[in-house]
Amino acid sequence: MEKRLVLFFLVSATIFIGWHFLTVRFFPPGPAQQQAQTKVASPVSPTPVPSATVVPPGPVAPQTTAPQTQAEARTIHIETSLWKGKVSSQGGVLTEWTMTRFTDGKLIDPPNGVNLLSEKNSQEFGGTLRFYIPADVGLEKELNSARWEVKDLPQNQVRIPEGQRQEIRLAYSNGSGVEATKTLIFDGSGYDISYTAEVKKNGQPVPIQAVIGPNFGDQSIKPTEYGVYKTPPRISYSLGGKVKRDYAASVKGSEPHRVEQPVPIAWAGMDDGYFAMALVPAAKAKDIHLINVRRNEKIDGKDVEHNYLSLAVPIVNGQVSHIYAGPKDIPTLARVSEEFGLGNQDGNLVDILDYGIFTWFAWIFRPLTKLMLAALLWIHTFTHNYGWAIVVLTVAINMLFFPLRWKSSVTMKKAAALQPQMKELQEKMKKLKKDDPQMLELQRQQLELMKQGNILTGCLPLLLQMPFFTAIYLILTVSIEVRKEPFILWMKDLSSPDPIYLLPVIMCAAMILQTKLTPTPPSADPAQAQAQKMMQYVMPLMLTFFFFIRAPLGLVLYWMVGNIVGVVQQYVINKITPAPVPPAESARAGDGKKSALPRKKEVEGTAG
Repeated sequence: MEKRLVLFFLVSATIFIGWHFLTVRFFPPGPAQQQAQTKVASPVSPTPVPSATVVPPGPVAPQTTAPQTQAEARTIHIETSLWKGKVSSQGGVLTEWTMTRFTDGKLIDPPNGVNLLSEKNSQEFGGTLRFYIPADVGLEKELNSARWEVKDLPQNQVRIPEGQRQEIRLAYSNGSGVEATKTLIFDGSGYDISYTAEVKKNGQPVPIQAVIGPNFGDQSIKPTEYGVYKTPPRISYSLGGKVKRDYAASVKGSEPHRVEQPVPIAWAGMDDGYFAMALVPAAKAKDIHLINVRRNEKIDGKDVEHNYLSLAVPIVNGQVSHIYAGPKDIPTLARVSEEFGLGNQDGNLVDILDYGIFTWFAWIFRPLTKLMLAALLWIHTFTHNYGWAIVVLTVAINMLFFPLRWKSSVTMKKAAALQPQMKELQEKMKKLKKDDPQMLELQRQQLELMKQGNILTGCLPLLLQMPFFTAIYLILTVSIEVRKEPFILWMKDLSSPDPIYLLPVIMCAAMILQTKLTPTPPSADPAQAQAQKMMQYVMPLMLTFFFFIRAPLGLVLYWMVGNIVGVVQQYVINKITPAPVPPAESARAGDGKKSALPRKKEVEGTAG
């Protein structure tokens, strides 16, 4: 019976991971509809900005001013201890963003950092914070292609020390009634930007939307690598306390896809597996737009359809919106949510982390995930290696639940010892009519057997473990702490697959061995017994081939160590508690003095 339970969990894992794989890879979700109503947030007022230290570069040609803006093409290079970026006067946009350090000072992807916004893509498809103006396409093209004037900043190189902020102001006028301004305030201590834009035509404000993208996220990941464990750039947005997601497949044709919701959108952004850029407008938006450009490109010798996805979010003319562009790190996102006025309620920036199918049970897994992550980080302070930290945490969790495994095994063995008597009672009941007086006595005996070997008692300990093991699975697939962290020997990146596939093979062998060691009740049906034997090999092989062969090393390491510990624990249990011994033959049919029901102490003795 316990073997059947193990197979049940294997099948459940197949369904969970398989469903997540199918939904991400083949059936990306479309925009969902919500019915609740929320109030519009009050505008956020700009705050005073202390000046930053400016590093003067070489000489810059003087600018010219006129009623119609005739500015030179300039690129402002901005750098802090955490990131570096570029602002172009061509369209007044952010063209490049590269993260270099975490807030704790740890380098990321040294020496150059991880590029999250590509300058090449920005030049081809348009930079971040360009305008989308569906009501006036001509004005949109004019503003996005014009050269804006950079105000009061003659230098092209800016270094922002920690604790200070830098303001960059841009302005444009065509001399025929169109006037526009943009103000970007960069924080030297974080990954956030304060953004204000205003567009007027003949003195009247024009409704505008700010565009994020194209394809914010780790630019080193190739489209051929997207799948279950490497998420392509996508859209995430918050409404009604829940976070919804959309992919490039939502955009049909070449026209922007409008996502209109009955509940105002508190924030919207673009993210991949580990990084996010989110915009919190001064007032909640009634809709957003997904903009996608599809290109057929040759990558690694393969013809691939590559999507360049962007997101347009309505903003309020002249009022401050807030932008976050950095890691999907829980403490950092929680702090920024407070600073942006989102608080700690459901649907803030912390919920941009995607737990796949387990998102439905976020209220269970969120606290457990935080607990398991805190434990992993604490162990890392001693091991200084996330691979060994995963090993130690996995062993510790399995040892913590060893009494439950013991209880489950003993209960299952007890149920196995009673299986022949249960079979005998069932055979007798088949020969009797429902109104036969003996039927009631046989049913009473059957109920007593079920009480003595209740399989639910054996299942419950294993079910109690599932949320904890699932929480570890989640942190190893979405937490940035293990991204590109080395382990030992050839295992240089815990967030990438094993290059020689050795760990998945060992994991598969351990799964098979653990299943063989797990006690199971004998089957009277030879075909069923043969099927059970085949499943000992088929299920682990299927799980390994379809879901773990290309899984991140950290996740495979966790499953492998857990299976190895399970093998050792089951071996010890089998040695200490002997295999079930079939009890004495029950009374034959028609013998009223004997019962098919064994004494309780005899059954317990056979189970150890």
